[in-house]
Amino acid sequence: MKEVQDILALAIRQPAMSDQLQLAESDTVAVPDCLDFSLQRFTYDRPLPVEDVAMVVYQPAKRGQTAAIELRYCVAGNKYCQNPGCTDRVCADGHRDNCVQKSPSIDMITVKFQPSFIQSLQKGSTNSTLFDMQSRKPFVKTIQPSTKSKEVLEQMVHHNYDGALKNIFLQSKALELLLFSSDQFVQNDTDDRFGCRFLTQLEDREKIEKARDILLEQLDAPITIRDLARRVAMNECYLKKGFKAMYGTTIYDYFQKERMEKAKSLLYERGMSVSEVAILMGYSCISHFSTAFKKHTGLKPCELLLR
Repeated sequence: MKEVQDILALAIRQPAMSDQLQLAESDTVAVPDCLDFSLQRFTYDRPLPVEDVAMVVYQPAKRGQTAAIELRYCVAGNKYCQNPGCTDRVCADGHRDNCVQKSPSIDMITVKFQPSFIQSLQKGSTNSTLFDMQSRKPFVKTIQPSTKSKEVLEQMVHHNYDGALKNIFLQSKALELLLFSSDQFVQNDTDDRFGCRFLTQLEDREKIEKARDILLEQLDAPITIRDLARRVAMNECYLKKGFKAMYGTTIYDYFQKERMEKAKSLLYERGMSVSEVAILMGYSCISHFSTAFKKHTGLKPCELLLR
């Protein structure tokens, strides 16, 4: 699903690494007249640099489909537990650190609210509504999951409710997620809150995605924003604003981070020398590479080799 790939691209900045993921578990729950909840749990064998990320998505009504508000989360977690004699609840209640049979995982969680439910929450409000369900303009806003949100997500994944009680539980937790996410959402000004207007067009979002792909394909050859904009046929200003709206960082910072992550992999996993990695990453001066590497990792390249 494209939605999964969109959020995975933010959580795992090195696309090739996402190929290591294996779907281990999935669950869907429809709470009538309220929301749809889905969970996909992926496991992996080798260490992955996973960043917790969340997206607030508004999809306007289309032919045959109603408008929808979605909260999407990608969070790193653990599978509690592979031992048949141990339950998820036991590990989740505080014994996870001592569990030798847990395995690392990534949880993809989506909460899709029904329009009528969102509108019922906004009835009687004298303030401006949080979501205009009549709008024809979609938007996507990327946020960092708060500690409170991650605690709620943990509870939604690990519980012992069934039937009607499960529906009540998921509805209550989904409302908490909506509250905590909205707190972060409305802190931004109106333009940021609804994302860049030009990104409502799929064509423009695809251009931003293409720009990111170009950056990842040539980490050893820095490219100017002007040249990048030309290659994707987009205005420089729009490219910079759209990139930050979609990926939560500037083009330069994104490029440098991916560049240093690749350098770290070459040093640590392949055992290459500092000078070799510096050259491969496009640096003509080793000291400049060392400075950039330390700024990103907190270590000098040579210190990483000693570990």
